[in-house]
Amino acid sequence: MKIRGDIVRLYRNVHSWVGIMAGLFLFVAFYAGGMTMFEGVLEGWSARPAALPAAVPVEHLPDLLQKAFAADPSAVANHTVILHPDVAHPSSLIWSASHDREHGPARTVYAGLAPDGGLITRTQTPSQAASFINILHQRIGLPLGRESGRLVMGIVALLYAVALVSGAGVVLPSLVRNLFALRLTESLRRMWLDFHTLLGVCSLPFHIVMAATAAGFAFQRPIMTLEQSLFRPAPYVESTQGGHDGAHAHHHGGGHPGMERPLLEPGALVASLAEQVPDFEPDALVYSTRNGKLSLRVTGHDTRHVTRRPDGGYVDVDPYGGRITSMDFLPGHQGGGFLALTTIYALHFGAFGGLWGRAGYALLGFGGAFLFYSGNRLWLSSRRRRERSAGLVQDSLGTRLLSVLTAGGMLGCICGVSVVFAAVPLLPEGGRYQSIEAIFYAVLFGCVVMAAWLGGERSTRPLVGLAGVLTLLIPVTDGLSRLLLARPITGNVIGVDIVALVYGLVLLLAAMRATRALAVGGMEETVRA
Repeated sequence: MKIRGDIVRLYRNVHSWVGIMAGLFLFVAFYAGGMTMFEGVLEGWSARPAALPAAVPVEHLPDLLQKAFAADPSAVANHTVILHPDVAHPSSLIWSASHDREHGPARTVYAGLAPDGGLITRTQTPSQAASFINILHQRIGLPLGRESGRLVMGIVALLYAVALVSGAGVVLPSLVRNLFALRLTESLRRMWLDFHTLLGVCSLPFHIVMAATAAGFAFQRPIMTLEQSLFRPAPYVESTQGGHDGAHAHHHGGGHPGMERPLLEPGALVASLAEQVPDFEPDALVYSTRNGKLSLRVTGHDTRHVTRRPDGGYVDVDPYGGRITSMDFLPGHQGGGFLALTTIYALHFGAFGGLWGRAGYALLGFGGAFLFYSGNRLWLSSRRRRERSAGLVQDSLGTRLLSVLTAGGMLGCICGVSVVFAAVPLLPEGGRYQSIEAIFYAVLFGCVVMAAWLGGERSTRPLVGLAGVLTLLIPVTDGLSRLLLARPITGNVIGVDIVALVYGLVLLLAAMRATRALAVGGMEETVRA
């Protein structure tokens, strides 16, 4: 394919500059985003369920609910019945003692029944490490609020799309000739360039999906607000005279004067759903109050169909009669518009293909992180060559600054995430959001300072070695914690510790094998395994 040389140069310049501006943020988004593919596994790994109430059989749930609501009537308005308790959701009934949409799981009450039938409750905050990693990826590493972080992420996603288009324009003229020409015998810079090109082209569909869906998520609310103001009439407000404030009391069990009809028991609800949608397997009954009325959302899964998230879809149900009220997000029963929306969510969150699908998405996420790191290193190498050709003995201020941010920011992100997981077994309740956030940004800032002190290129090897040591601490602190606190050991726990062990060893090996490239056109220092 022939493209004029001046157009290719324009594409190359756009790709370089836009990629540089977005790459620092996108590295964090993809590195942390790859880990969110196993958020449920990480929640189970970091959970502290030893002192929590045991699961309650379905037939005894009405008794549990009645006693729990008698002890805390405020729980009626917002509570969740877990039908299949696991390590991450260890008790059959939970409700929030506080609410925090910004920072993941809030302080939670876990309820169960003692052997003699009495009520047992435990209040604690679930470990927020996995939620922090998810929020870190959503806010591209910036300590911003939900709304402001979403908007910045949308702007970066748009720049990301520009970099993808311009990068494709650069490689198109020589695509067939150079795509699979991984020249290992030439200079290190040429090898990195070939690998960067190969990785970028092969994962281009994935990156297009990520850019488009991330921008959609970021600007969804402003677009919907504009749409409502332009195309929808003002809502009709019904008069509420007579002292009725819209609040209702609800309960599981027999009726009382002044209360609505009794809520359907969990067992009856599950049976009703089995009749209406036999292939849908309920996992939890989520009760919440909307506009003064109690509503029920049943979350579950149907392995035959695509769902919004890896943990499944949901269906809205009448909590009093068990009748389905909305199938908009029920797997296998959606209309065309909601199925398209679900597909978009599934493509972004990797909610298909089971374990192997999530593993593939995680590898693509980590590959994307390396793509941005290698892109910055290649740009720095080219920049230094041009500066040496122009007679500059030392790097310019811009080159030094980007070198520091590349080494300190990107490798500092790896160090910070490793420290967070290494600290989880040592922190009370597995770590609250504020303490985890403080640890991460302290380590990230420290790595940036170290890179500024040593110089971006000179700091690469010690920072990679530090990342390896900190990653190896994860199985060490986790093993000690489980030994001393008698925390249970499951297959997921062993899997997380083994992955951390292997990853830490790979990073240490890469640090030990890092070498300086003495050729002027080569990269001065690189990391390879």
